[in-house]
Amino acid sequence: MPFTAAAVMKRANTILQDVGAIRWTPTELHDWLNEGMRTIVTVKPNAKSESVVLTLVAGTKQTLPAQYITLCAVVRNMGTNGATPGRAIRTVLDRRILDAQIPDWHDSTKLPFAPVVQYALQDQMSTREFYVVPGNTSTGNVEAIVGIIPTPVPAPAGALALDIDNYTATVPLDDIYQGILLDLVLFRAFSKDSAAPDAAGRAQGHLALANQAIQALGGAQSLLSMGNTAGK
Repeated sequence: MPFTAAAVMKRANTILQDVGAIRWTPTELHDWLNEGMRTIVTVKPNAKSESVVLTLVAGTKQTLPAQYITLCAVVRNMGTNGATPGRAIRTVLDRRILDAQIPDWHDSTKLPFAPVVQYALQDQMSTREFYVVPGNTSTGNVEAIVGIIPTPVPAPAGALALDIDNYTATVPLDDIYQGILLDLVLFRAFSKDSAAPDAAGRAQGHLALANQAIQALGGAQSLLSMGNTAGK
Protein backbone atom coordinates (compact mmCIF):
# COMPACT_ATOMS: atom_id res chain seq x y z
CA MET A 1 0.00 0.00 0.00
CA PRO A 2 1.51 3.38 -0.99
CA PHE A 3 2.36 5.86 1.75
CA THR A 4 3.37 9.51 1.70
CA ALA A 5 6.31 11.38 3.14
CA ALA A 6 3.87 13.30 5.35
CA ALA A 7 2.67 10.05 6.95
CA VAL A 8 6.20 9.21 8.14
CA MET A 9 7.07 12.77 9.08
CA LYS A 10 3.87 13.25 11.14
CA ARG A 11 4.53 10.05 13.09
CA ALA A 12 8.09 11.19 13.73
CA ASN A 13 6.87 14.62 14.85
CA THR A 14 4.40 13.02 17.27
CA ILE A 15 7.08 10.81 18.84
CA LEU A 16 9.46 13.76 19.10
CA GLN A 17 6.67 15.77 20.80
CA ASP A 18 7.70 18.78 18.75
CA VAL A 19 4.49 20.79 18.39
CA GLY A 20 4.74 23.04 15.36
CA ALA A 21 7.88 21.25 14.12
CA ILE A 22 10.15 23.88 15.67
CA ARG A 23 13.10 21.86 17.04
CA TRP A 24 13.09 19.40 14.16
CA THR A 25 11.95 21.26 11.07
CA PRO A 26 9.97 19.69 8.21
CA THR A 27 12.92 20.20 5.86
CA GLU A 28 15.19 18.27 8.22
CA LEU A 29 12.71 15.42 8.57
CA HIS A 30 12.34 15.37 4.79
CA ASP A 31 16.11 15.20 4.27
CA TRP A 32 16.41 12.37 6.80
CA LEU A 33 13.57 10.50 5.09
CA ASN A 34 15.40 10.59 1.75
CA GLU A 35 18.62 9.58 3.49
CA GLY A 36 16.80 6.69 5.12
CA MET A 37 15.56 5.44 1.75
CA ARG A 38 19.11 5.37 0.43
CA THR A 39 20.26 3.53 3.55
CA ILE A 40 17.57 0.88 3.17
CA VAL A 41 18.41 0.07 -0.45
CA THR A 42 22.13 0.08 0.36
CA VAL A 43 21.80 -2.62 3.01
CA LYS A 44 18.90 -4.42 1.32
CA PRO A 45 19.23 -3.92 -2.44
CA ASN A 46 16.04 -5.78 -3.34
CA ALA A 47 14.04 -3.24 -1.34
CA LYS A 48 13.94 -1.34 -4.62
CA SER A 49 14.80 -3.58 -7.55
CA GLU A 50 13.76 -4.22 -11.12
CA SER A 51 14.39 -6.61 -13.98
CA VAL A 52 16.50 -5.13 -16.77
CA VAL A 53 18.34 -6.29 -19.88
CA LEU A 54 22.08 -5.64 -19.75
CA THR A 55 24.24 -5.45 -22.85
CA LEU A 56 27.56 -7.17 -22.20
CA VAL A 57 31.00 -5.89 -23.13
CA ALA A 58 33.78 -8.05 -24.55
CA GLY A 59 35.47 -10.29 -21.99
CA THR A 60 34.61 -11.81 -18.66
CA LYS A 61 34.38 -8.71 -16.46
CA GLN A 62 31.17 -6.68 -16.59
CA THR A 63 30.06 -3.48 -14.82
CA LEU A 64 26.53 -2.32 -14.11
CA PRO A 65 25.40 1.00 -15.62
CA ALA A 66 25.70 3.90 -13.18
CA GLN A 67 21.98 4.06 -12.37
CA TYR A 68 22.08 0.64 -10.68
CA ILE A 69 23.63 0.20 -7.25
CA THR A 70 24.00 -3.56 -7.06
CA LEU A 71 23.48 -6.82 -8.88
CA CYS A 72 20.93 -9.13 -7.25
CA ALA A 73 20.85 -11.93 -9.85
CA VAL A 74 21.66 -12.77 -13.46
CA VAL A 75 18.70 -14.75 -14.75
CA ARG A 76 18.94 -15.72 -18.42
CA ASN A 77 20.35 -14.90 -21.83
CA MET A 78 18.33 -12.51 -23.97
CA GLY A 79 19.87 -13.07 -27.41
CA THR A 80 21.92 -10.71 -29.51
CA ASN A 81 18.91 -8.46 -29.96
CA GLY A 82 18.22 -8.18 -26.23
CA ALA A 83 14.65 -9.38 -26.65
CA THR A 84 14.87 -13.13 -27.20
CA PRO A 85 14.69 -15.22 -24.00
CA GLY A 86 17.29 -17.95 -24.02
CA ARG A 87 19.36 -20.23 -21.86
CA ALA A 88 19.14 -19.90 -18.08
CA ILE A 89 22.32 -18.70 -16.38
CA ARG A 90 23.71 -20.57 -13.40
CA THR A 91 25.23 -18.64 -10.49
CA VAL A 92 28.71 -19.54 -9.24
CA LEU A 93 28.81 -18.84 -5.51
CA ASP A 94 32.51 -19.47 -4.92
CA ARG A 95 34.99 -18.12 -7.44
CA ARG A 96 37.70 -20.40 -6.08
CA ILE A 97 35.88 -23.43 -7.46
CA LEU A 98 35.80 -21.91 -10.93
CA ASP A 99 39.45 -20.88 -10.69
CA ALA A 100 40.42 -24.41 -9.69
CA GLN A 101 38.40 -26.14 -12.42
CA ILE A 102 39.03 -23.68 -15.28
CA PRO A 103 42.09 -21.61 -14.28
CA ASP A 104 42.30 -19.94 -17.71
CA TRP A 105 38.65 -18.91 -17.97
CA HIS A 106 39.60 -15.24 -18.55
CA ASP A 107 41.75 -16.22 -21.58
CA SER A 108 39.83 -16.39 -24.86
CA THR A 109 42.53 -18.58 -26.41
CA LYS A 110 41.86 -21.23 -23.75
CA LEU A 111 38.11 -20.77 -23.31
CA PRO A 112 36.68 -19.07 -26.44
CA PHE A 113 34.41 -16.11 -25.78
CA ALA A 114 30.79 -16.55 -26.87
CA PRO A 115 27.55 -14.54 -27.07
CA VAL A 116 25.74 -16.95 -24.71
CA VAL A 117 26.52 -16.90 -20.98
CA GLN A 118 26.55 -20.16 -19.05
CA TYR A 119 27.69 -18.98 -15.61
CA ALA A 120 27.77 -15.69 -13.73
CA LEU A 121 29.41 -14.68 -10.49
CA GLN A 122 29.49 -11.42 -8.56
CA ASP A 123 32.67 -9.69 -7.51
CA GLN A 124 32.59 -9.87 -3.70
CA MET A 125 34.57 -6.65 -3.45
CA SER A 126 32.22 -4.62 -5.66
CA THR A 127 28.45 -4.98 -5.80
CA ARG A 128 28.39 -3.31 -9.22
CA GLU A 129 30.81 -5.67 -10.94
CA PHE A 130 30.29 -9.25 -12.06
CA TYR A 131 31.85 -11.87 -14.31
CA VAL A 132 30.41 -14.08 -17.03
CA VAL A 133 31.61 -17.46 -18.28
CA PRO A 134 32.52 -17.87 -21.02
CA GLY A 135 33.71 -14.33 -21.63
CA ASN A 136 31.37 -12.47 -23.94
CA THR A 137 31.92 -11.42 -27.53
CA SER A 138 30.18 -8.07 -26.81
CA THR A 139 27.13 -9.29 -28.70
CA GLY A 140 25.33 -10.88 -25.77
CA ASN A 141 22.53 -9.56 -23.58
CA VAL A 142 21.30 -10.90 -20.26
CA GLU A 143 18.28 -10.36 -18.06
CA ALA A 144 19.28 -9.34 -14.54
CA ILE A 145 17.67 -8.24 -11.30
CA VAL A 146 19.33 -5.05 -10.12
CA GLY A 147 18.96 -2.75 -7.15
CA ILE A 148 18.14 0.82 -8.01
CA ILE A 149 18.42 4.09 -6.13
CA PRO A 150 14.92 5.38 -5.27
CA THR A 151 13.99 8.74 -6.69
CA PRO A 152 14.21 11.26 -3.83
CA VAL A 153 10.85 12.39 -2.49
CA PRO A 154 10.41 16.00 -3.66
CA ALA A 155 9.80 18.78 -1.17
CA PRO A 156 6.97 21.32 -1.56
CA ALA A 157 8.01 24.62 -3.11
CA GLY A 158 8.76 27.75 -1.13
CA ALA A 159 6.84 28.45 2.07
CA LEU A 160 4.79 25.27 1.61
CA ALA A 161 7.85 23.33 2.80
CA LEU A 162 7.31 24.72 6.31
CA ASP A 163 4.17 22.60 6.83
CA ILE A 164 4.46 18.81 7.15
CA ASP A 165 0.95 18.40 5.73
CA ASN A 166 2.22 19.59 2.35
CA TYR A 167 4.67 16.69 1.93
CA THR A 168 2.12 14.65 0.00
CA ALA A 169 4.49 12.95 -2.44
CA THR A 170 4.47 9.14 -2.35
CA VAL A 171 7.52 7.36 -0.96
CA PRO A 172 8.86 4.95 -3.65
CA LEU A 173 9.19 1.96 -1.32
CA ASP A 174 6.79 -0.80 -0.30
CA ASP A 175 4.68 -0.22 2.79
CA ILE A 176 6.65 -2.83 4.76
CA TYR A 177 9.53 -0.35 4.93
CA GLN A 178 7.47 2.47 6.45
CA GLY A 179 8.30 1.56 10.05
CA ILE A 180 11.99 1.13 9.24
CA LEU A 181 12.05 4.50 7.55
CA LEU A 182 10.40 6.07 10.60
CA ASP A 183 13.05 4.60 12.92
CA LEU A 184 15.85 5.87 10.68
CA VAL A 185 14.35 9.37 10.69
CA LEU A 186 14.10 9.25 14.49
CA PHE A 187 17.66 7.96 14.74
CA ARG A 188 18.88 11.08 12.94
CA ALA A 189 16.54 13.36 14.89
CA PHE A 190 17.71 12.17 18.31
CA SER A 191 21.33 12.15 17.09
CA LYS A 192 20.94 15.89 16.47
CA ASP A 193 20.22 16.32 20.19
CA SER A 194 23.03 14.04 21.35
CA ALA A 195 23.84 16.34 24.29
CA ALA A 196 20.30 16.14 25.68
CA PRO A 197 19.57 13.59 28.44
CA ASP A 198 19.11 10.09 26.99
CA ALA A 199 19.00 11.42 23.41
CA ALA A 200 21.96 9.30 22.36
CA GLY A 201 20.37 6.22 23.91
CA ARG A 202 17.07 6.87 22.13
CA ALA A 203 18.91 7.39 18.85
CA GLN A 204 20.66 4.05 19.18
CA GLY A 205 17.39 2.44 20.24
CA HIS A 206 15.67 3.49 17.02
CA LEU A 207 18.69 2.39 14.97
CA ALA A 208 18.53 -1.02 16.66
CA LEU A 209 14.79 -1.30 15.88
CA ALA A 210 15.44 -0.46 12.23
CA ASN A 211 18.25 -2.99 12.14
CA GLN A 212 16.12 -5.74 13.67
CA ALA A 213 13.26 -5.08 11.25
CA ILE A 214 15.38 -5.04 8.13
CA GLN A 215 17.29 -8.15 9.21
CA ALA A 216 13.97 -9.91 9.75
CA LEU A 217 13.14 -9.25 6.10
CA GLY A 218 16.28 -11.13 5.10
CA GLY A 219 19.13 -10.50 2.68
CA ALA A 220 20.45 -7.43 4.44
CA GLN A 221 23.69 -6.23 5.94
CA SER A 222 23.82 -4.62 9.38
CA LEU A 223 22.81 -1.00 9.94
CA LEU A 224 24.56 -0.78 13.30
CA SER A 225 27.74 0.71 11.84
CA MET A 226 25.71 3.84 11.08
CA GLY A 227 25.86 4.65 14.76
CA ASN A 228 29.50 5.60 14.33
CA THR A 229 28.59 8.31 11.84
CA ALA A 230 25.74 9.97 13.74
CA GLY A 231 25.97 13.70 13.62
CA LYS A 232 28.92 13.70 11.20
